[in-house]
Amino acid sequence: MFTVIIFIIVLGILVLVHEFGHFYVAKKAGMKVEEFGFGFPPRIFGIKRGETIYSINWIPFGGFVKVYGENGEDEDNPRSFASKPAGQRAKVIVAGVIMNLLLAVVFLTFGNA
Repeated sequence: MFTVIIFIIVLGILVLVHEFGHFYVAKKAGMKVEEFGFGFPPRIFGIKRGETIYSINWIPFGGFVKVYGENGEDEDNPRSFASKPAGQRAKVIVAGVIMNLLLAVVFLTFGNA
């Protein structure tokens, strides 16, 4: 049972760090982030700070960042994902993986101390 609890905690940390990577880079690029969600909907709880809803959802295995325009809509809006150059869009997409790699380096560095 203890192993299952540790697994869920570690998975939660990985998901939060991964999604934070997308969130941070999107915000730095001037994109509108509509929601930062832990878990998958339906939503249990959400709080809106500024333009972003921070939510906790019922299905705890995963998470998401909803960036305005990520489905190609509203290319004329400068805060839309679709309006940004390909390089900025690529940075947002790979930011999650980069954050997981950085987290692995931190775990490996301090785990051997």
